[in-house]
Amino acid sequence: MGSGSLRNVAGAIARVGMACLSAAVLAAFDVELTSGFDPRPGAPGVGDPLYPGLGNGGYDVSHYTLELHVDVDANRIAGSARIDAVATQDLSSFNLDFRGLEVTEVSVNGRPAGHARDGFELTITPAVPVRSGRTFRTAVAYEGRPSHQPASETSPLQGWIRYDAGIVAVGEPWGASYWYPVNEHPSDKATYTFRITVPDPYEAVTNGELVETVDHGDGGTYVWESGHAMASYLTVLAIARFDEVAVPHSGVPVVNWIQRSVDAAVRRHLDRTAAMIRFFSDVFGPYPFDSTGAIVIDGPLPFLALETQPRPVYEARTLASRGDWIVAHELAHQWFGNLLTPASWRDIWLNEGFATYAEWLWQDHKLGRGLPDSVLFDRFWDVVWRPDLGPPGDPDPADPFALTVYWRGAMALHALREEIGDDAFFQVLREYVARHAGGNVTTADFVAVAEEIAERDLDDLFDAWLYAERTPPPPD
Repeated sequence: MGSGSLRNVAGAIARVGMACLSAAVLAAFDVELTSGFDPRPGAPGVGDPLYPGLGNGGYDVSHYTLELHVDVDANRIAGSARIDAVATQDLSSFNLDFRGLEVTEVSVNGRPAGHARDGFELTITPAVPVRSGRTFRTAVAYEGRPSHQPASETSPLQGWIRYDAGIVAVGEPWGASYWYPVNEHPSDKATYTFRITVPDPYEAVTNGELVETVDHGDGGTYVWESGHAMASYLTVLAIARFDEVAVPHSGVPVVNWIQRSVDAAVRRHLDRTAAMIRFFSDVFGPYPFDSTGAIVIDGPLPFLALETQPRPVYEARTLASRGDWIVAHELAHQWFGNLLTPASWRDIWLNEGFATYAEWLWQDHKLGRGLPDSVLFDRFWDVVWRPDLGPPGDPDPADPFALTVYWRGAMALHALREEIGDDAFFQVLREYVARHAGGNVTTADFVAVAEEIAERDLDDLFDAWLYAERTPPPPD
């Protein structure tokens, strides 16, 4: 498909999106300019402690509808994003995060809107300002060749990556804005609809559940629905030739999408997925989503493993080298990171420390050891403890995924377990999940639950393990 055809597709998508709004709905969206109405620009960032420019202020997104036509050979797309949101202030303009692609048309509530680009900020000025508390719909048509961020020692490869056998779009913390306009901060979770059109012989896999496949003869449209609110860094798009493998289970459906070139030995590392879900459901509380499984690509990212919701994505070499350790880690994130999402990137240890500790719990369980009979000290502590691991509660913005948020974060949990005992510790985990399910969390939220159940102040323990410059010695 040539660039001119893509432009026509983008315009057609946008016009269809605008036409979906009836005159009555548009009238309901209109703002009555009365006294007390004070439209102002929404902030171009949410003020995250690590990345102040990420996300945007002035509104809260409820749903994204993303429609993409992908020319895989040319590595070009024509896309449309319809974004349903609620204004949290009177808005004269607002921003979306969007990197690189050409914007061809923008509307707000069906009316053409102004737009301007400044770096990764897309500023939209609606024809009629939006009153605080009102629902409004933004439609953005776009096209071009998506890009990605080059890999470095301190930043993982993220964005839209074309490789020999297909495409994968993924990345944390800001991979989403390379392929769709988004309020790119974990504090603004939303539901999603994806309509992805690809040519034969490719298939498109993304978040949620596959609800429809439309055969066009020379390709197909894959419609996926993600009905559980999700942070944008958890979105994924994988385009390749896949085997869809439904795994026997008792409870949560397990469906793997595995690139056809991945061999049987690698696939076997997924065999314990159903058992892991049952185990973690007993420890943390019920599994929070409609299904699980994995997306496995045979591509260019040998260190790729990300907890994309509800089906983590792995590069085959990562799965081969780390086996059920990495599967346990990414599945545990479905509770810690996906169901309970950090309110800011400073609290990333709430994701990685918990998922790392879950790896250790799974290994105990697999070896037949009960939860009170931990082998953590026997097998792991001497390996992971280092005096110079930095404070996991205050990560470096240049290296937010340093080992400390994994290892020392997990050690902080074990120190808590040693301090308050097994019964109280696992009660803390279950209560923390139940109390904050579906929302955003902070370290203070977790500490509050721990102190409530332990019935004592735990500031010294958390200060030492999360914020002190030097790693504390192992608990006695």
